[in-house]
Amino acid sequence: MRSFQVFLLFFLWVTVASWINLDKSESSSSSSSEEHHHHEKPHRHHHRRPQSPRPSSSSEEYRPRPQKPRPPTRKPTCPSDWMTFNRPQGTWCVKVFYTAPVLQVTAQQLCQGQGANLTGVQDANENAQIAAAARVVINQNGGGQAEVWLGASRKPTCPVRTSCAPLYTFDWTDGHTTGVAGFNWGPTEPNGIIFPNEYDSHNWGQQNCIIQVDSGNSATALYGYPHGSMDDTHCQKSYTMYACGKRPR
Repeated sequence: MRSFQVFLLFFLWVTVASWINLDKSESSSSSSSEEHHHHEKPHRHHHRRPQSPRPSSSSEEYRPRPQKPRPPTRKPTCPSDWMTFNRPQGTWCVKVFYTAPVLQVTAQQLCQGQGANLTGVQDANENAQIAAAARVVINQNGGGQAEVWLGASRKPTCPVRTSCAPLYTFDWTDGHTTGVAGFNWGPTEPNGIIFPNEYDSHNWGQQNCIIQVDSGNSATALYGYPHGSMDDTHCQKSYTMYACGKRPR
């Protein structure tokens, strides 16, 4: 009986001890939880300032490039062995050439080979300079007299001598020469001789082209006309000089 009592007391002691330990544990847990909540800092919401959008990579890469200095524009000039005439409509280059006798159409083709045309004459100054250049060429080729093909043609409205006044009988054909100040007709020119006639049997019709008559060593040239005078002539005739004109390059 006594042993049963001892066992019962032991059982009661163990049960009480367990309750005490359990109560301490819950109390400690509760205290720890309260302490944790007590020391925890309140959570703050940080509002970030909006950032300006960054440029795209393509925008970052694009920067205006500094332009390279352009080379100075070269002013068009005439070849060094051509005369330069400063006309109101622009600069014009002229050169007198010597050749075996050629027709007017052949002289025009020779000028085209130079990038030019048979030249007209803008004014008296040009006419004098062309005559002076022709004199040099004549003397380089044996001297004497010679004639220079020019770029002009008779107007269809001036079929005979009496149809038009001398200054208004021909048009310049080089596409650049203007006006009538360059015409320097010899006496009685342009006389508009039509072939055939009693003196010549060539079936050449009207004198539809122009030459300048020049001399290498005299003040007078063909027909006794002053050096540098102009004469209307048949385009089918042949002469040894021609004057080409072109724009500078």
